[in-house]
Amino acid sequence: MAAPGVSVVLAACLVVLVALGLGAGVAEAQGGGVGQCVPQLNRLLACRAYLVPGAPDPSADCCGALSAVSHECACSTMGIINSLPGRCSLAPVNCSA
Repeated sequence: MAAPGVSVVLAACLVVLVALGLGAGVAEAQGGGVGQCVPQLNRLLACRAYLVPGAPDPSADCCGALSAVSHECACSTMGIINSLPGRCSLAPVNCSA
């Protein structure tokens, strides 16, 4: 498994995207159709308890769901997440390590 911090951040971003109802947009951006990316992202709802500061380590269900997300789906999702501030006329989010 990747470093816990990276996994939790990626899971947070993916779950936020699903919660915003953009899963279909991810599938279209991916080019693979709704049948591939959306179900992968929906499984990340198992990670929702771990998306707040001070949350415990993710469960095995969360980590399993995250590990099942394809590279293509994760990259498409991250691209959409990164574009959201601009699409909402907001400043880009700049997180420092």
